[in-house]
Amino acid sequence: MGKTKCMKKATYQDREKAVDILCQAFIDVLIPNSINFVVNKSRNRHKRLKALMEFQFDLSMLDGNVFLSDDYKGCILYLNKTEFSLKKLLLEIKLLFTCIGLSNMLKVLKREKLLKSFHPKENFVHLWLMAVIPNEQGKGIGTKLLNESLQLYKGELIYIETTTAENRAFYTQNGFIIFHETFELDYPLYFLKHV
Repeated sequence: MGKTKCMKKATYQDREKAVDILCQAFIDVLIPNSINFVVNKSRNRHKRLKALMEFQFDLSMLDGNVFLSDDYKGCILYLNKTEFSLKKLLLEIKLLFTCIGLSNMLKVLKREKLLKSFHPKENFVHLWLMAVIPNEQGKGIGTKLLNESLQLYKGELIYIETTTAENRAFYTQNGFIIFHETFELDYPLYFLKHV
């Protein structure tokens, strides 16, 4: 007997559920990391975080894939391409005003430039974001979701950056290797790849 699948490819009808999983996973994570670097700290963290997660869902649906665990407790977002499009530009402008804020814009652009400088030179798929709702973490949902989704990209270079030692350990335990790390921002950045 084959393994039963634990995930499904998301559609736009899953947007609210996916955004909710992402928000639940990150709303109480207040340590310096990529998400908190982008989310303007001025006020209404939940609203700004939700705007960021909606942007990431929408862009992944446009330029990649979103997968959900069948029980809607986990979510993983991939970007397969990075070409310019008008729709992408409009999503980025909306993100600027609903999440980043004009006062934070230059700092975020500098961060994006830094991240891109460490992207692999060859073609790659960007594992952009992964989340499991807090009360379900540590139960294997993320591992199953990661491994099952990686099967769909078999033979392709998968790239991710992460900021915490826990995430770094999770990805290395699941076949990723660290190829660079930097402390140029307010938090560590680990760059990993999987082939």
